[in-house]
Amino acid sequence: MIDVKYLLTFLIFIKYTKGGKTMFNKKIMSGVLCGFMLLSSASVFAKSFSDVENDPGVGWAKPYINAMAEEGYLKGYEDGTFKPQSSISKTEALILLARMIGVNDDSFADSAEYAVEEFEDALSKYSTKFSEEVSFLLYTGVLDEDELGTYLSNANKNEPLKRYEAAILLTKLLGAEEEVQGNAFVSSTYADATEIPDSARAYVEYVREEGIMQGMGNNANGQPEFWPNTPVTRAQMAKMLYSLIDVLDLSVQTGVIAAIDTFEETVTVTIDGSDIVYNFEPSTRVKINGQEVAAEDLTRGMHVKVTHVAGKLSLIENNVVVDDAVIYGLVSGTKNSGDSKSITIADANDKSKIETYVLADGAKVRVNGAIDNFSKVKNNNYVALTLEDGEVTLVEVIDKNTTAGGTLISVEADGEYTVLLLENKSGDVEEYEISKDGVQVSRNSLDSSLGQLMEGDTLALKLTYGKVTKISASSKKQEISGSIEAITHTTSGTSMTIKSSSKTYDFKVNKSADVIINSTEEGTVYDLRPGTDVNVKIESSEIISIEAASKVVKSQLNGIVKSINPEYSLMVVEDEGKEYSVYVNSNTKIVDSLTGKLPAFKTIEKGRTANVTGSNASGVFEASVIVLQ
Repeated sequence: MIDVKYLLTFLIFIKYTKGGKTMFNKKIMSGVLCGFMLLSSASVFAKSFSDVENDPGVGWAKPYINAMAEEGYLKGYEDGTFKPQSSISKTEALILLARMIGVNDDSFADSAEYAVEEFEDALSKYSTKFSEEVSFLLYTGVLDEDELGTYLSNANKNEPLKRYEAAILLTKLLGAEEEVQGNAFVSSTYADATEIPDSARAYVEYVREEGIMQGMGNNANGQPEFWPNTPVTRAQMAKMLYSLIDVLDLSVQTGVIAAIDTFEETVTVTIDGSDIVYNFEPSTRVKINGQEVAAEDLTRGMHVKVTHVAGKLSLIENNVVVDDAVIYGLVSGTKNSGDSKSITIADANDKSKIETYVLADGAKVRVNGAIDNFSKVKNNNYVALTLEDGEVTLVEVIDKNTTAGGTLISVEADGEYTVLLLENKSGDVEEYEISKDGVQVSRNSLDSSLGQLMEGDTLALKLTYGKVTKISASSKKQEISGSIEAITHTTSGTSMTIKSSSKTYDFKVNKSADVIINSTEEGTVYDLRPGTDVNVKIESSEIISIEAASKVVKSQLNGIVKSINPEYSLMVVEDEGKEYSVYVNSNTKIVDSLTGKLPAFKTIEKGRTANVTGSNASGVFEASVIVLQ
């Protein structure tokens, strides 16, 4: 008995990993599927369709239908049927071909996004739900814009795809159109060749020779016929797609351009430390950030994605812009052959993540602090690479353990990474990544955490392989007395401007700051308002303690509602040219004098006139009654 789950595990051989990069190869899958079908006459696929299982007329197509359905290229209907004898529409054919060349695969996620953006205007003329698939075919050169009407116009999109049209599309998918068009006087194998449009005969012969499409049987004289104008059925399409995989041999690799030779029409790409030379074909598309460019627009040092179809360079893309930066890692390989030098480094914390970089002409190498030869850089050295315009201008072999420091600007968390932004003594901003193995934090000699660090803290960092493993933070403490000039509440926190003597200071208020009013009463930052006298204690650039004087001013306001913040139960009312923050609690009564109703606070509209009765004894106007006029 064959274990279906075991077999299906191997059906995911479209992708495999090499050197930390996602590789893509559909030829492998074809071999695996073929082996499975030879192993057993019983179905080994999880997907099956009632009308395929029970229709002996499509028994020949059953393994192909099941295989392609299992891989997600062909789908059945909600009632569990496949309808193998139904024809494929022109739009459906485009969708299937887009799937075959990777529109839904992670390797092409960025390409698919660029494609939709690039061809948005061209597709806006047609009513289609499949703009991503069609855009991808345009992007990869399978379709031209002037062909869109043939497949997407209202008159054509639901029309059955004819067999000769399938031959044309499959040839274009394999990047063989120019080769085929060069065979102007190709002879046809089929007895019904006169029924094949002259412009399609070479395409029909090509797919026959490649084993993707065959004839539909013999005529009375025993001669094979193609039936060019017969619609392609879903069963036939399953067989075509299955046969296509082996010929397609779709593969994707990523690397760095080491050389461009426009005379020989080749590009040399360094992949996993090895140089691979690719020949530009007439059908090769070259893209930079999604835009079609000439081959000579590619430059050495560019990070590129290289796509092969049917053994030919189909697409080369530079969708990654490498900013000027300093990159750290462990050397996993170097190449030094004449004018071409490159270095491959791995992430010290995850050696499966590797990248290759090309050295610029005149790049310097520093070992033990002194200028040295590139040959002195060895595997497992820890290095810092300085990048300019995508090329390495400096290779510096550094110690495993290093130190750094500066003034904290912020702690940024982005997905799986946490990064410290520091300002160094020169005023430059530097970025340091926290080690995934954890970091030891102390602040003012006490155990602490990343969350307790404050902007303005002075940090001393210890790094292992370029990642922060220890932080020693110290804060600068000060105390200021003055009056509040402004106080601002946002979703990210509260900030305060304090005027002391003739100077004005801006501070963030720490979320845990203590607020004391009139020496004894505990309060919050929402009890404070401009004009209140305060004494604040500051660590680094954040207020950690506020002592505020009690101040009774108006007991009634009459003015215009300027803003509403339901989250904090605050609104701003302008009375006689001055703005007041008004706090609303659960006991505040709100009356709309125009309707006589008692509206909710959050429904109060800006611009309404409000008469507010309350008190201001704690530094903020606390409303007891609000009458809207």
